[in-house]
Amino acid sequence: MQAHPPGHLANIVEALDALQCGAVLLDRNAVLIHVNRRMGEMLRVDPKDLIGRDARTVWPKHRIARTITEGLRRFEEDREGEATLPLPGGKELPVTVAGRLLGPAPPFSDIRVVTIMDISQRVLADELLRDQHREVSKLSDTMVEMAIELKHHSERLEQRVRERTRELHDANMDAIYMLAVASEARDADTGAHVRRIQHYSAQLARGLGLPDREAEKIGYSAILHDVGKIAVPDDILKKAGPLTDEERAEMNKHTLAGEQILSDKSFFDDARKIARGHHENYDGTGYPDGRFKDAIPLAARIVRLADVYDALRSPRIYKPAWTHDDTVRAIRDGAGTLFDPTLVRVFLRLITEGQLAWPQQQADS
Repeated sequence: MQAHPPGHLANIVEALDALQCGAVLLDRNAVLIHVNRRMGEMLRVDPKDLIGRDARTVWPKHRIARTITEGLRRFEEDREGEATLPLPGGKELPVTVAGRLLGPAPPFSDIRVVTIMDISQRVLADELLRDQHREVSKLSDTMVEMAIELKHHSERLEQRVRERTRELHDANMDAIYMLAVASEARDADTGAHVRRIQHYSAQLARGLGLPDREAEKIGYSAILHDVGKIAVPDDILKKAGPLTDEERAEMNKHTLAGEQILSDKSFFDDARKIARGHHENYDGTGYPDGRFKDAIPLAARIVRLADVYDALRSPRIYKPAWTHDDTVRAIRDGAGTLFDPTLVRVFLRLITEGQLAWPQQQADS
């Protein structure tokens, strides 16, 4: 039995243990590398008793073993669906299951992360809804009553569609925060940093006049701007002094790694553009592509300014936090070189109006 996860998975394991849904890591042989706390609660077992076991042998006579075997044959494919897990006493737990590769290259490409969400309450509600529908149907003795019931049923179905859409969005947001926290887990400012970047980016997008829905999307996509840092070695990421040319080149690769890590589904379109382009400079001196002006995606230009603003205002291992006035002056001076001049004007207006301030930072300024 494996008592501790490999070192390269430590950050990811920490992120999985913070989730409110069940989550496991398993390799190509179906060996369970990690089982989070919530998964143990759902199965009513100690997670440590499952680590190191072949997932198919945990429930050898249950149909979930066939599902796991099918998943191994299609290991590289993203999969999701509904299933049931056996519980002590012969009961079944209905769940939704979503699985994908942990990353595009070894060792992450040999590991799947699987999230499991308990939907027993929803199933119970569905059964109750069906029971109620049957009872009403029995009592209906006129066409008018039947028409009214059909109308109500349609409304319930529409509500369920809306709920499922929200569930899918929430699942995607869980994935976003899980990846972001895993990539930031080696910094002392875990969680708060990505939340601030989300806030600043969304406010800048709104200040540009973008629709609120688009601004919100840019905000939550910005959370993943540094997800590629999960591939950067600790000795470079945590180095207190200046980086060598070789170390700087290795650090700069996090933009490309971030783009590769993110799913190619449309939900992550902005996140991929941001991950690759948030270190491009408006005058073409940035990396990795040396793009300039409007050739840089708007979302990346927004996050470029938001990230620098937060980096200057926050203490780092190699520097103290800058003052509010010095930070604003640096952003103003970077107009046309580091930053889109239009965005700088929006930034200065939002600062003056107090619309950009993060509550905790507002107290420090």
